Amino acid sequence: MSTDYMNSISVVFYDGVVSKPHQAQLSAVDMNSILISYREQNDLRKKTFKLQQMNFIGALGKKCPVIELNNDARIEFQTIDIPEWVPIPQKEFQQKIWKLERTPALILFSVVFVVALGFSTLKWGIPFASKVVAFQLPANTLQNIGQKAEDYIVNDWTGPSKLVQGQQAQIKQEYLSKIAEGRPAKIIFRDGGRIGANALALPNNTIIVTDQLVEMAHSDQEILGVLAHEQGHLVERHSLQQALSSLGFSILLVAVTGDSGDLMTSLPVAILGAKYSRQFEQQADLYALKLMDKKHIEVSHFANFLQRMEDEELAAEQKSDQKAGKTANKDQQAASTAQATSQDHSNIVTVLEALSSHPATAERVQMVRDFEKQQKLEKP
Repeated sequence: MSTDYMNSISVVFYDGVVSKPHQAQLSAVDMNSILISYREQNDLRKKTFKLQQMNFIGALGKKCPVIELNNDARIEFQTIDIPEWVPIPQKEFQQKIWKLERTPALILFSVVFVVALGFSTLKWGIPFASKVVAFQLPANTLQNIGQKAEDYIVNDWTGPSKLVQGQQAQIKQEYLSKIAEGRPAKIIFRDGGRIGANALALPNNTIIVTDQLVEMAHSDQEILGVLAHEQGHLVERHSLQQALSSLGFSILLVAVTGDSGDLMTSLPVAILGAKYSRQFEQQADLYALKLMDKKHIEVSHFANFLQRMEDEELAAEQKSDQKAGKTANKDQQAASTAQATSQDHSNIVTVLEALSSHPATAERVQMVRDFEKQQKLEKP
């Protein structure tokens, strides 16, 4: 193949010695080598390179092709298209890829693929990884994480229980005999104060029950229904799974590498900020219903409690709204105080929603009623 000027193209050449670019001419010596001609301090220099020395990098977007050479030398083309006579292996293949990546159909497909991949990762990938990690964490890690969350709730959000010891002991005994199923949790009674009637399931195999919840219940069976629901959260490690999911894509790295060192600092806070998903609530409800049916406890008790809890919360919200309306015209200082109180209430609700079951809904109550009806039909 001729090496005259007619069969040469302009390129930028780096000799690997200095970082200064040289305007050069590239020509083909034969099918296995190229010649680079350039001037340095008015001296014409020529260098020949064999194909074995070349690493061809095709065009990417608006970036032109490059040939990397030995000793950090480099050839940069100034156009996307490279003449056919330039003896570079896989040149045509690389150029086809470049043209393909710029086609509208492929660009659209790539966008759709990335969006679909991101959606799939968020909807299925992260929850799956969270479940894997949740059930792989050792017992001492669960204990430490749960204990930190427990300390926060006990010290900052609740007060000492006012229930008599005999009543506490009776509830615990009922729980151990009918709900624990060989996996007894630590039951702690606390005065719920501003967070009211709630039962909270923590990763260190602890259930916190507030005095207000016990007082709201009309029977021990209703309390057992709530404890069975929280037991379901503990068995499935829902609070841990939800907290792990809230960490986002970083949980995927933990699932792959197994390195959970940073979880000890981030998970207790994530547990307090996470909120049970609808799926987790349904799973815990179903666990409670099956367990109550197995222990011959009428599931209607659970439905009655859920309905009563929802009714009282709705009544409390209406009362709060009415009170807010009456104080709307007070002076600026009173308004500032109300705003601070509202923010404090908002923080309480956040923790409440994070650790307790969601407020009872008509859908959950209906689920219990349907389960009860189905069980009656199946029994002789």
